[in-house]
Order: sequence, then structure tokens, then C-alpha cells
Amino acid sequence: MKTSNKKISSKYTADYASEYQPGSNNRVLRNKLGITHTREIEDAELEGYINAERTMLSEFAIDQRISLEDIDHLHRLFLGNIYQWAGKYRTVNISKDGFPFASAHALPAAMKEFEKKILEPNTPCNGPPPEKIASNIAIVHAELLLLHPYREGNGRTARLLATLMAYQADLKGIDFGFIGGRGKNFNAYIGAIHSAVKRNYLPMQKIITEALRRAEGE
Repeated sequence: MKTSNKKISSKYTADYASEYQPGSNNRVLRNKLGITHTREIEDAELEGYINAERTMLSEFAIDQRISLEDIDHLHRLFLGNIYQWAGKYRTVNISKDGFPFASAHALPAAMKEFEKKILEPNTPCNGPPPEKIASNIAIVHAELLLLHPYREGNGRTARLLATLMAYQADLKGIDFGFIGGRGKNFNAYIGAIHSAVKRNYLPMQKIITEALRRAEGE
């Protein structure tokens, strides 16, 4: 796994002084494992992600409607062995590249609305036509990313959820690998998230369709 030279704080701009692991030179957030190096924390997070996906597939049912509790559980499966705050909503405001996510004080109410208006009508994703499957996943994925409820790991948790929805639809999964961390595909992905602010989910649906197609080996 590539080592990032960027500080974790460079991922997001927050309105508070982040707590870092002592001895990490402000590069690694305070964690349960006492890790002070970026490569080690990235490796630990990758292991957590793989274990979360494996556990998720054994715990969730194909006809299970996804709830807020389920998403919190996914986040804890992913990062619970590393961070104390795993599965808990952030209490600070954050933004990325000048784009603000949902304010911290509004998160509890916003997440309940997300559950009622987004999760309930779009999950379980277990049988509609391909276009509807992609639409359901795109809406849930984009809206969760706009909320960014956790301190870290929002994108990867959203991808875990998209994977779960794809499996519920009896597909082979979903492959986001073509997006990468830079370039036109990544820019299109970010643009699709921003488009969802105005409830325009078509750009994200296009990306999800491609990700599903790649997972099917087409």
C-alpha cells in the first residue's frame, strides 16, 4: 500500500484542533493501537476494511432494510479496533477543498431524515432492474457522502454500504478501483457528489453503473 506524505488533517479542514497520536508529528490521529506512522495506520485501516467486508457479508441478510444502526455498525467493524470514536457521529464541522459537509449540530436530525427518506425507500436493493439498482445505490451513496457523519472513513464506509447493496441485488459486488485518487474519473466522482446537493443523481448513477459493470467482469 502506498504511503501518503500528507498529514491526515489535510484530508479535511475542521473547526477544531485535532487530537493526534503523541509522537506522530501531527500525522496520525490518536488511536487505540499507539500507531505513530502513516503507513502503519493506513495498513491497519486497510485490514479493518477487509475484515469489515468479510464480516458484513456473513451478518446481513439479502432482504434486510438498512438502518442508521446498521451503518454505524459497518463503521465500527471497519475502524472499531483502531479509534475510540468509530460508529459515533462527529461533533465538529468539517469541509474538504472548500466544500462543507453537514454541520455537526444538525447531524442527528439529518441522519434520521436520511434514514426515512433515503434508506427506507432504497433498501433492500434485492431485485429491481439494473437501472433501478444503480439508481438506488447512487442515491444512498451520494447522500451519505454529503452528510459525512464520521470523523474519518466516510468514503470507505459508503463503499462498504454500496457493496452490501450490490450483493443484496444478487450481483458480484461493486468495483470503485477505476476512480483512483486523481484524474478525470476521480474529478467526475467528486462532481457527482456535488451534483447530489441539488438532487441530481444521474452523474453518480453513471459512475455506479460503471462500477457494477466492472465487478461483473464486463
